[in-house]
Amino acid sequence: MIELNKVGIEIGGKVYEMYKLNFGYQRKLLEIHKEQNKLLSSIAKRHGIEVSEIYSSDKVTVNERLEIADGDLKSQESMECLFVNKEDAVILKSLNSKNAAEIITALR
Repeated sequence: MIELNKVGIEIGGKVYEMYKLNFGYQRKLLEIHKEQNKLLSSIAKRHGIEVSEIYSSDKVTVNERLEIADGDLKSQESMECLFVNKEDAVILKSLNSKNAAEIITALR
């Protein structure tokens, strides 16, 4: 039996069954990523550093780091619903934002 709304995505040598993106989910995810990018840009500008330096810079305050982590969690939580087997969503904890973007691209 073939189900058109499901695909297998290989992550770290294991294939995870995931749902393809629907339009409503894409809009939600894009909004979350847009807000996170805006936050990162704002923090980088405030401290005069590049966005790529945020995670390693001593200039970034504890409160800013918590705000960034909150955005990352929202993104991770939004992706959990894409897994057919919800227990497999634990793999999200080991992904970085680039890996997550690759998964989203593959699910389009």
